Amino acid sequence: MAGFEELEISVLAAGDDIWVSAQSRLGSVFAVRRPQPAWTFPADLVGRSVTTPAVWLRDAVRHARSDAGSQARAVGAALTDLVFGVSEVGTLLQRTRGAAGLSGAQVLVRILAAPHGVCAWPWELMLDPEQPDRCLAMARDVHVVRSGRSRTYPVRQEPVAPPLNLLLVMSSPPRVGPADTETPFDLYAEKRSLLGELEPLERSGLLRIVVEDRPTVEQLRTLMGKQRNGFHLLHYLGHANPDGLRLERRNGRGTVVPSRDFALLLQQLPDLRLAVFAGCETARAPDEEPGNGGWPGPLSTADLCVRDASPMVIGMQAVLPFGTERLLTRFFYQALTAGHSVAESLRLARLAINGDEDCGRPLLNWAVPCLFVGGSQPGAVVDPDAGATPMPARPRVGLRLGVRQGELRFISRLAELREAVDVLSGHTSARMLHVVGMPATGKTALLDRVIEELDVSITYLFISARLLLADPDPVRKLAELVVEVMQSRGVPTVPPGTFGAGDWWERVVGGLANMRLAIVIDDCDLLAGDASGGPDVLRALGTLTARRGHARLAVIATRELTELTGAMRDSEVRTIRLDPLSWPEVWQWIRRNLPALTRFPEKDLSLHYTDIRHLEQWEQLADIVSRDGAYESADLPRLVRSLGARPERTQSAEPVGADFFGAEAAGPATEAVPVRCPLRLAVAGPFTAGRRNQIAVAVTQCAIAQGVPGRVVVSGETGVGESALAELLPHELAFPDGMPSGIDRWLREVGQAGADIVVVDYGKAEPTDTENAIVDELVAQGRLVIASGDHSDTPTFPAWGEGVLAVGAIEDDGSLTHETPYFPELGKPDIYAPRTISGTTYEVIAPGPEMEGTTFAALYVAVAAMLVWATDRDLAAQEIRDILMDGASPIDADGGEKACRLRVEAALEAARRGAIATALGSESMPLGPLLAETSVRPELAVPILDQLVATGAVHRVVRGGVEQFEAASAPIE
Repeated sequence: MAGFEELEISVLAAGDDIWVSAQSRLGSVFAVRRPQPAWTFPADLVGRSVTTPAVWLRDAVRHARSDAGSQARAVGAALTDLVFGVSEVGTLLQRTRGAAGLSGAQVLVRILAAPHGVCAWPWELMLDPEQPDRCLAMARDVHVVRSGRSRTYPVRQEPVAPPLNLLLVMSSPPRVGPADTETPFDLYAEKRSLLGELEPLERSGLLRIVVEDRPTVEQLRTLMGKQRNGFHLLHYLGHANPDGLRLERRNGRGTVVPSRDFALLLQQLPDLRLAVFAGCETARAPDEEPGNGGWPGPLSTADLCVRDASPMVIGMQAVLPFGTERLLTRFFYQALTAGHSVAESLRLARLAINGDEDCGRPLLNWAVPCLFVGGSQPGAVVDPDAGATPMPARPRVGLRLGVRQGELRFISRLAELREAVDVLSGHTSARMLHVVGMPATGKTALLDRVIEELDVSITYLFISARLLLADPDPVRKLAELVVEVMQSRGVPTVPPGTFGAGDWWERVVGGLANMRLAIVIDDCDLLAGDASGGPDVLRALGTLTARRGHARLAVIATRELTELTGAMRDSEVRTIRLDPLSWPEVWQWIRRNLPALTRFPEKDLSLHYTDIRHLEQWEQLADIVSRDGAYESADLPRLVRSLGARPERTQSAEPVGADFFGAEAAGPATEAVPVRCPLRLAVAGPFTAGRRNQIAVAVTQCAIAQGVPGRVVVSGETGVGESALAELLPHELAFPDGMPSGIDRWLREVGQAGADIVVVDYGKAEPTDTENAIVDELVAQGRLVIASGDHSDTPTFPAWGEGVLAVGAIEDDGSLTHETPYFPELGKPDIYAPRTISGTTYEVIAPGPEMEGTTFAALYVAVAAMLVWATDRDLAAQEIRDILMDGASPIDADGGEKACRLRVEAALEAARRGAIATALGSESMPLGPLLAETSVRPELAVPILDQLVATGAVHRVVRGGVEQFEAASAPIE
């Protein structure tokens, strides 16, 4: 095998000068004095000054700058002139290339750059002196690598016989607070993608892969210690910063392991040949602190690992989009296991990235990976002449019947996925998994993803309750399907014989005692309805969960099935609550997958969240932005309009699967099955007519600002199967001259449409007896009615009963407006809210006439009620009213009386505390299951949980080395 002709180049800065040296077996050039390059860069997109080529490259990659090519040539030309502008160095390169060509070798250009600032320059952009239109790193006969500044271990260079043992470390801990700015990513999706790319290599016997997706230091030590023949390769995909890698603690929380400590951890791998760090900026060193200059200066993760643990390390100069990381992984490991050298494998991967339609030219993603070498050459890791033994395929055994996914693309929720995998794998004491949530929140997709993540030794049956109930004897049908998958696995089964359906099912369940089986049933709302056979199926499923064994059950519904879980203990049931997709989740996904969209501020993109409802549409928008070359936020509305994101009004299609249900889903029988739906909001006031879309955007922004998942959509303008936080009903009410027309008809219509929250501003009119009677009916039906009015002569409030939340408007300075005086003898208004947009989160709404006065105040209260209710959908309307009132702050009213002012944050805090307490129940729970069961996002739930611990409302205990939480009323062991 041909080797390398090495050309060692050192670039050392001292004061205002650069000293360049070069050496190969054909000659040497020492200490040539060169001036510092003069860098000039364009204005940065986000207003941050760009002063160094390292910062410029990170920005160009982060924002997918398609105009960075000319600047890249300028940077490359400056670096080329700095080194090869010295005629003796340029001549030495030519002579080295000639000698390599005669011997069939390739030139290995090792660059040793110091101190910190010079080392961070993008040396991979140096131009080829023989072909100035091409980068030297992309030349066919030259490899550009970084030289480690020191090494502390013996050189290990000899190739090993396949299979290569690869440790794949994937780390994405949940956020533990608002200050935690790390971007959680779709860990399971990336895991499946990487394993899919590497599967052919694993099947052919070239790779043996061990995955660790909950990487604690203790777990990594265990894996490293018990791996036979050790690990030859390490691939890290996860969060990192210049100071270290973000791993997990045993309690599931994240922690930053310093790069130096991680390098020492890798010393447990004496056969390690290569470490690949695909995390964020692992080739970037921490910023140098004043007064701490000198050699060697700050070192990156890649520098430290090539010094202490591995002869070769690949690190990243910038944050790569996941699409580019997948390309890098696929082509790099394909070439590496085929026997190519590490340097050649990296070049092939760079060429693949540069030639890709989405990640390639004119983008600079190919230049992000850096190869660091210690004392060894970046040669082959695997012996290409050694034979490999193909691994036998392990087929997955199971059935999917009658199941369709409602969401076009699914962003995994790590806590929920982990808990679901643990339950269905039998790793917990729970025998049943209950997945609940609004329609189109991805419940079916979650369980479909879970099935893929189960070990292939686990058999599965994934069916729809609709399919079962379509059979005349659904219990017998269920037994037949379970027997079918048992026979596919080779497990003996009991024939039906003359048994009745129930007796046969009892015997089938008895045969599952030693079989690892996951049964997942979708559309389980149908089982709780009046459809024939539903109660029988529930009883049959109860028989399954009552038996000890390895079989596990998961059910999918929009509400908890107490008919199935009522007789089970808390420890036997795990509940996962799925909310609609939140904007922070979408934004995190955009940051790592669609860098072109990060040219625009997050706030400006979020304004279009009500229009762009699927991830595929965000991808289409990113393509449009890239082709258009847009960089200004003022261009966004035009680009979104060209996307055609807002769907036209559609007729309801036949619902398929739980994620397609609307207000009602027709079961196999004629009875309608009630399904829990998004909250419905009806609004009427002098300023609301014709502003439905504007109100939907504004309310969505309030939800984003308060950390509540989902978006508000206008009912009737959404597509089939839309997931939403709430629906804004389209019924409008005219207010000529401030007087409502037909308010009694409007109240009846929104009541029939199922409005959960009704907001009505009577303007200058007084409610009639008929209208009050309708309002009383709505309150009796469990609706929350929020009313206001600005009649200053005749008191409007006395006609409203206790069930109505009367709202008054308050001035920006905190004084009560004259339009809604306080009536101490009536206790009205119940609560006051801001009367103008100024100083509220409504300031983000589109330009137009300002909505102000009592209508705005009432709508503001309605938004607070909606956010609280969405946090815990099990609450009743009266409980929502009480939470808003309890969280309000006292203010001075007329005659020295006390009124109260709405405090949205306090009400939400109370609702979230209640949701966490409900999720805890009566038994101890680790952090992961608790986060999966509560509807509160992790970055909000963890600080609240810590506060509950600090106040004594919740106890933190450690059992078996695992941190757990339990209500204070529970006994402490």
